[in-house]
Amino acid sequence: MNILNGIILANTGPSLAIPGPYWLFTLLHWLTFALHLIAMNLLFGGLIILLISKNSPFRKLMFDTEIRLFPTVMAATITLGVAPLLFTQVIYGKFFYTATILSSWQWFLIIPVLLITYYLLYLVAMKKNISLSIKTNILWLALIGLIFISFTYTALSDLAEKPELWNNLYKAAPGGTSLNPDWMQIFFRWAHMAVGAMAVAGIGILIFSLYFPKVKDNPDLQRFGARIYLLGVIKAALFGLIYLFTIDTKILMEFLGSPGLHALLAGIIVNIGALIVLFKGLKNKTKTRQAILWGSGLVLGGLFCMVSARHYLRLIYLDKYFAPDKLTIGSQYSPLIMFLITFVIGLGVLWWMLKKYFKSPAA
Repeated sequence: MNILNGIILANTGPSLAIPGPYWLFTLLHWLTFALHLIAMNLLFGGLIILLISKNSPFRKLMFDTEIRLFPTVMAATITLGVAPLLFTQVIYGKFFYTATILSSWQWFLIIPVLLITYYLLYLVAMKKNISLSIKTNILWLALIGLIFISFTYTALSDLAEKPELWNNLYKAAPGGTSLNPDWMQIFFRWAHMAVGAMAVAGIGILIFSLYFPKVKDNPDLQRFGARIYLLGVIKAALFGLIYLFTIDTKILMEFLGSPGLHALLAGIIVNIGALIVLFKGLKNKTKTRQAILWGSGLVLGGLFCMVSARHYLRLIYLDKYFAPDKLTIGSQYSPLIMFLITFVIGLGVLWWMLKKYFKSPAA
């Protein structure tokens, strides 16, 4: 049996036993992935806004505040990304592993690019004797690194859902240099995420305006953050719609008849509600704080809905290869309890770090 047949057999045969109920791991995946996306969007979207808002009067203000938070948010992005990746491997491991084998060189490049990007963010945040122009160029390099990492994850996640492509890809490049051929679909899927990150970063600016001493209660900055959120939501909806139309018609029809459609519509409605709450609240100074907090909560709820919608689309893609109800359960609750304890402690430490940051005038 050659390697290709081994890969195909491993991905069409029975799954290994999972250490707990499928529904529990799915729920934990949704939760941890949503938390990862919050941190990632604040970093990625915040960096994009910082670099493209050249003529904005708020650029220098944000430059002096946000760049010091970037290394911490990067750490949170990586840390919060571990759990959803592990849950993906537990349930969909045979699909995800095969995708990373087929594109192994692209997958391995994530680590050095990640390390370099992390260092660049620290360099800009910690070095005070670097000019603004040099810091800007360094941040552009960091953004390129984040684009590579996010695009690679998008491409590999998409490839993991398309076993029908694996055979030809392996025959064409058995050395792990295969790339996902559905570039148009991947681009719009990634672009939907990228502009969605700008929307979440707009919410981040609003949170800054509530708590960070240097920009506290700045109405112009609050309006700027709300506009960024509005533009991000509109563009994310546009790219998301285009992405849906790049999906195979049969897959799309099945998705429109699944709970994924309900989750998608709920996410859209919640984001519209957030826009109404924010723009109404910003017109009334006495209700601004309440509006920002409620709007932020709605955005987080919308993000959770989008994560669940994505889950149902993946199930439809893998319907011929994967049946959740047939997964063998070999209960191992002690590791799960340990995970939950350390997960809660980790979130508590992160919350404490953020409180210290926002309460310090010289953070």
